[in-house]
Amino acid sequence: MNTNLLVEKLKDNNEDFEFYPTTKSMIETIYHSMDNPKSILDIGCGTCNFLKHIDDIEKDKEYKTIFNYFVIEKSKILIDMLDKRAMVLGTDFNTTLLIDKPVDVIFCNPPYSQYIEWTKRIIFEGNYKECYLIIPDRWKDNKEILQLLKDTDVIDTVIGSFDFLDAERKARAKVDILKIKKRGYNYKPDDINEQAFNVWFNETFEIDKRTDKVLNETEKTENIKNQLISTKSGKANMLVDFYNSEIEELFRHFKAITSLDSETLDSIGVDKKRIKESLKQKTKTLKIRYWKIVFDELEDITKRLTVKSRKKLWNKFELLQTVEFSLNNIYPLILWVIKNANVYYNDQLIDFYKRLSSIENVKPYKSNQKVFEKDAWRFRNSNPTHYTLDYRIICSSLFSFDYSWLRLDKYKTSEVINDICAIANNLGFTVGDKETPDSFGTKYYIRDLHGKELIEFKVFKNRNTHIKLNIELAKAINVEVSRLLGWIRSVDDIKNEFPEELAKGAEKYFKSNLNIIGSGDIKLLT
Repeated sequence: MNTNLLVEKLKDNNEDFEFYPTTKSMIETIYHSMDNPKSILDIGCGTCNFLKHIDDIEKDKEYKTIFNYFVIEKSKILIDMLDKRAMVLGTDFNTTLLIDKPVDVIFCNPPYSQYIEWTKRIIFEGNYKECYLIIPDRWKDNKEILQLLKDTDVIDTVIGSFDFLDAERKARAKVDILKIKKRGYNYKPDDINEQAFNVWFNETFEIDKRTDKVLNETEKTENIKNQLISTKSGKANMLVDFYNSEIEELFRHFKAITSLDSETLDSIGVDKKRIKESLKQKTKTLKIRYWKIVFDELEDITKRLTVKSRKKLWNKFELLQTVEFSLNNIYPLILWVIKNANVYYNDQLIDFYKRLSSIENVKPYKSNQKVFEKDAWRFRNSNPTHYTLDYRIICSSLFSFDYSWLRLDKYKTSEVINDICAIANNLGFTVGDKETPDSFGTKYYIRDLHGKELIEFKVFKNRNTHIKLNIELAKAINVEVSRLLGWIRSVDDIKNEFPEELAKGAEKYFKSNLNIIGSGDIKLLT
C-alpha cells in the first residue's frame, strides 16, 4: 500500500502513532554495525522496514543473516500487514515488560514526542547486547539520558546522522542513530535483566528495608481446559479472565507477605532473594501455561500439519511465551500462527513429494527430456527439477523399523500415516478410514469418507514400501508441488508439460493446497 494512503488510513482509525518509516540508508548503517545477531526486537515496527531493508541489502548474498525477528506494534492495521516472520511480543510499549525478553539487538525508531521516555526505558530496562535508537539529534542535550548512559555502564556511539526529507513520509526532523553496547566480552542477555527487575520489584512490592525475609510461594495448579469445554464461545475472554485472576491473586499473596513485620519474616526463615526468584518463576510459568492452552485450542490449524511441521511451529511459538497474556496480544499471535501454518502446509507437501521422488518413480517434463539424465540423479549435489511423480511408487525407509524384533515401529508408523492423511486433507481429499500397517507383505489402505481408496500401500522386510496413489490425488500433488516450486505458472503449463494421464482434468487442482488466510470455516478462540 502506498505510504500516503496508509498514513491516511491510520489517521482515520486513530492509529497514527507518529508513524515515520525508517529509511534504507539508516538500516544499512545499522546493518554494517551489527555483530551477526541471532535475535532482534523491533519496537514500534510499523511495516517492518527494518526487515525489508535487510532483505534488500542481502538479496544478492549467498549467505544471509538468520535471526528470530520479534516486534512490538500497537496499530492493528499494521499488525495485519506484518511479515510472516515477525513474532509479536506485545502491542503496547508502555505495558510490555522488556526485562524478560532477552535478545541480541533492540531496534527502535520511537515517536519523537515521547522519545525521551522511550529512550530512557529501553536503555535501562532493555535486555540486549546491542541497541540502535533513531532519535532527534537534540538528545545530546538531555541530562537524564546522558546520566542514564553513564550509570548503566554502556558504550554509546553515534554511528550516523540523517533526516526524513526524502523518506516515505517526509519530515524535517534531524536524527542520530545512537548505538548502545553492553560492556563485557561476548556479553549475553540474561533471562531477566536483573538490575531493571530489581527496580520494578522494589516499586511493586514494598518490603521493609530492615529485613529480606519473605514467604516462599507454592505454585497453584488449575484444570483450565476442563472449564473451557463447557463454553461454546468467548474462550479468549475466559482465558484472559482466568489468567488475570491468577496474576492478581499471586500479587495479593506477595504483597501480603511483604506487609509482615520484620520479626514475623525472621521467624518464617525466608529471604528477599527467594521471593523474587519465586515471583519470576511463577509469572513465567503462568504465561507458558496459558499460551500453551491457546496453541492447543488452534487444533483446526495444527491438525493439518505433519508431526515435523507441528514441532517446528511449536518451537517457534515457544519463543513468544514472554508476551503478556492479554486479549490484545492473543490476536496477533493467532495471526502469526496462521501465516506460518500456511508456509508449513506448503513446505510439508514439498518435503513429502521429494521424499517419494527417485529416478524410478518420476517422469521428466516434456520440455525437460533431453537434460533429465538418469545418472545425474545419483550425484550427491544434483538437484533434479521439472518432473512429475508417478502414481505407482516404490520408496525406501518411509516407515521406521524396530530392528530388535524386525517389525514396524508402531508409534512412528502411525505418525507417518497421520502425516499422509494431513497432506491429502489439505489438498481437498477428506480422509475417512485409515489403516496403520503392522505386518509385512499385506495391503493397507487410506480411504475417503465415501470408502474410495486414496492410497494403497504394502511394506516389505527390505524396508521398501510399494504405494499406489489414487490418480486424482497424484494429479493434485503434482500440480501443487510444481506450482509451489515455480515449475509451472499457469494451468496451461499442466497440459504442455505433464504426461497425458496426469494432465487430464488436473487444472482443477491448481492452487488447491490449503491456505487458511480468510477462510471462514476456521473458528479460532471465538
